Amino acid sequence: MDLILTYDIGTTACKSMLFRVDGTVVAMAEQEFPTRHPKPMWAEQDPDDWWNAVISTTRSLIQGRERDRVLGIGLSSQRETIVPVDKDGNKLADAILWMDRRTAKEAQDLSSHFGRENLHRVTGMIPDATFSATKLWWLKRHQPEIIRQAYCFLQPKEYICLKLTGQFTTDYSLASRTMMLDTRRLCWFDDIFDVIGVSKEQMPPIYHSDEVVGRVTPEAAALLGIQSGIPVVAGGGDRQCEALGAGIFGSRAMESTGTTSNISCASDHVMEDLDIRVVCSVHTLRGHWLIEQGLTTSGSILRWFRDTFCYQEQLEAASSGVSVYSIIDEMVERSTPGSNKLLMLPFFMGAKATRWNPAARGAFLGATLGHTRADFARAIMEGVAFELRACLDILKGIGIEPSEIVSMGGGSRGDVWNQIRADVTGRPVVVPRVTDAASLGAMILAAKGAGVVDDVAEASVTLNPPQKRYTPDAGAQAIYDQLYPIYNDFYAAVEDLFERLEAVRTE
Repeated sequence: MDLILTYDIGTTACKSMLFRVDGTVVAMAEQEFPTRHPKPMWAEQDPDDWWNAVISTTRSLIQGRERDRVLGIGLSSQRETIVPVDKDGNKLADAILWMDRRTAKEAQDLSSHFGRENLHRVTGMIPDATFSATKLWWLKRHQPEIIRQAYCFLQPKEYICLKLTGQFTTDYSLASRTMMLDTRRLCWFDDIFDVIGVSKEQMPPIYHSDEVVGRVTPEAAALLGIQSGIPVVAGGGDRQCEALGAGIFGSRAMESTGTTSNISCASDHVMEDLDIRVVCSVHTLRGHWLIEQGLTTSGSILRWFRDTFCYQEQLEAASSGVSVYSIIDEMVERSTPGSNKLLMLPFFMGAKATRWNPAARGAFLGATLGHTRADFARAIMEGVAFELRACLDILKGIGIEPSEIVSMGGGSRGDVWNQIRADVTGRPVVVPRVTDAASLGAMILAAKGAGVVDDVAEASVTLNPPQKRYTPDAGAQAIYDQLYPIYNDFYAAVEDLFERLEAVRTE
């Protein structure tokens, strides 16, 4: 037995992977599932689509391989998404996704009831429609029969764990993203249950991320094509698993860019005076917490640029078999640091960290008839990097100064953008061997639970060593040091205009 099987239930797909215990990927299979938007700002998924994707991808992975080689199963998933189930584990309604914004009023009401600062101090979360507590209160107000019928409320990996083992479970990392956990005491926050009208007994028992929470049942094994009795380890939220897979503890920070960007660093204690603009969730690494800041758009802006302005480049990429983003990188290199004095605010879908302004929008400053597509493409990369620097400034304000940045996700594949990040922040940027590390983090946790890894922190570094390193260029850094305060003043100058623009009625 020398393989670990992992499931990562993302927002768009299930990624299933087989690892050797040394971290080598043996095989991977992925299956997408749909998101439904029954009303504007709503987002729902059928949790059985997650399970069907697990079944399909597992059969694909195991086909032609010895079933008895799997010694443990690890789990990770999207966070905050919530699904109510009955005592037999049957869904009572489709899952309300983390991105669903129908619960904005509930978030505001929770903030008013507890106080924004107090709720942040206890739960580590900033009152927002993202978090599970607001979704449960919405169900209590609008579909109270579901609350009455529900035996348990589960997040995605927990639903898969139930299907695998028959056990109702959660782990501290996902529990902390509900905005219902006291992150200091590591127990449910009693007062919030009284307000939202849900019983604490309707939440699953909480485990550490590296604990075995059950074993694969004969029924699940028959569906998946694997042996029954395989231990299933709790795992964690995708971001916390990714941070573990990237070795985020000590003086390292993680920058992960896909559709959006997240900047995270670890702490071995909960800070007393945590800045209200950051969130603090429980890490999958025992005795650690993850300080997080999330942007709303980053990689998605580059995709917008690709789809809107790079039709010819997409044709060229399709005919040559190269990535269109490598062609855009070549385009960006034709510009110069500072994009010929063109600045961009990367708030195309509002602003979370560091501005926390849902009315904020994307904007360019300094455009002239002499600017080219290369300048605009580079300004997009630089704008996201400037906001990363703003996030690092907040960390500095609470006494955290990362010595290097570990770049993860799809955005880490671009040499040009990595160099820009290094130059703008003035810190080395490191890209490890595995950049899609949520599954790797789940694998390490499963290996610990199965008894083949002793030290989770050590394994996260040794199994995912650095492959590339980008050091700041002094000349480019000097230019960015001049532009960065102008970037911040740019936002301050137009902040009021965003609110006025939002108030305009065009219908």
